[in-house]
Amino acid sequence: MDQRKDWTRKQTQLRKLLTAKGCFEQGMQLFLQQHAAVHTHKIAPDSEWSLQDDALAGLTDTQIRICPRPGDNSIAWLLWHTARIEDITLNFLVLERCQILSSGDWALRLGVPLRDVGAAMDATQVADISAQVSISALKAYRAAVGRSVQTGIGKLTERQAKEIVSAATVHKLMEDGSISPQAPWLAEFYSNRPKVFFLTRITSHNFLHLSQAARIRAKLVKTK
Repeated sequence: MDQRKDWTRKQTQLRKLLTAKGCFEQGMQLFLQQHAAVHTHKIAPDSEWSLQDDALAGLTDTQIRICPRPGDNSIAWLLWHTARIEDITLNFLVLERCQILSSGDWALRLGVPLRDVGAAMDATQVADISAQVSISALKAYRAAVGRSVQTGIGKLTERQAKEIVSAATVHKLMEDGSISPQAPWLAEFYSNRPKVFFLTRITSHNFLHLSQAARIRAKLVKTK
């Protein structure tokens, strides 16, 4: 728990550093640390702590697929959702790269015929993804997204971080199915934001959902 409190404290510091004059490089170094903590230890072996590894420790694939109650998200869905959100925002919108999901054979490996980040999914869709997705491929996909961000964001300049992500660029994510037509509010939320906004937004998003996964794990382990 102390590690989570420390992460939250540093996240507040990160927001200040990324906007304070003359502190951008220091902020980017802290971003990489904060980002590594909300991914598996494998993407940054020198990181001190991994919330993801804690949240998945000792769980079987079957447990990762479990929706604790009707309408609840499974850990599998939380991993899918956080990986997809990070892929479309940090890789596509900020780094202006092809999404990891669009490269190689990820769609085939994952076994899920969707690109949707899940912002407007109902309980049936959540359950379907939880049941269908390859857990090993899902872990690998999330790690690949994280590695791409670690290598790319480290090269982001302060000038680039201030660039605005246009509504037209975000709309491409609706055209390719990454953002569902049922979630236009998400496209609006991401539009006309400076790229630096996504650095703290997405790390906090990962932290929020991995913390949910950790709470699910605690219940699953307790009932074994």
